[in-house]
Amino acid sequence: MATLDDLKTRIITELSRDDLEDTLAAQLTTHIARACEFYANQRFWFNAVVTTAITTANVETVAIPDGVRRIDRMTIPASYAEVAEAILPDLDNVASVTTGRPTHYAYYNDSVRLYPVPDSAYTLRIYGLAQIDAPVDDADENVWTDEAQDLIVSHTKMTLCRDQFRDAEGTQLAMGATQDALKRLQRETAQRLRTQLQPRSDAPWSRGRVDWVNAG
Repeated sequence: MATLDDLKTRIITELSRDDLEDTLAAQLTTHIARACEFYANQRFWFNAVVTTAITTANVETVAIPDGVRRIDRMTIPASYAEVAEAILPDLDNVASVTTGRPTHYAYYNDSVRLYPVPDSAYTLRIYGLAQIDAPVDDADENVWTDEAQDLIVSHTKMTLCRDQFRDAEGTQLAMGATQDALKRLQRETAQRLRTQLQPRSDAPWSRGRVDWVNAG
């Protein structure tokens, strides 16, 4: 796998800016980190995550598992049931003494609040995005330096040209490369995750998101 140092070398070479190795070295690292964060909420095949959490009887919250950046979908596999997302004020308007199998959840600090309050231990299956931090040390390697290398390199070049060097032509060239790299990743992601993103319509849990207001 490529490392952070490999990304830096490639950017320095392609921009022909030796000052990124010394006087602007810190700025280069910052721009790479910002590029990784910029795409951290974008779904790619390499940051999709499926994990589980277990509820506790009579406890209305459950911690979001470590490494999960965002929850996109939640189910209770044993019951073939979807747990629909709601907003916290809606749950606040419902008596928390109601217990049963959870049907709704809402984000609450670093956890999710469930309604009804679980009356037993339920295994929740969570689909979402993994938290993948930007590489810090030159020897670090992860998906940002490998699978998404073209995207991170071109985006970093774009922001450097725009914000650091005030190079309009370089900005436009890097922007075009960024769009091409993003489209390639999006196409591959669609192919790899087609099954997960488009569940069969006859599956027991494949109903649409529940309208909380009209949910009865």
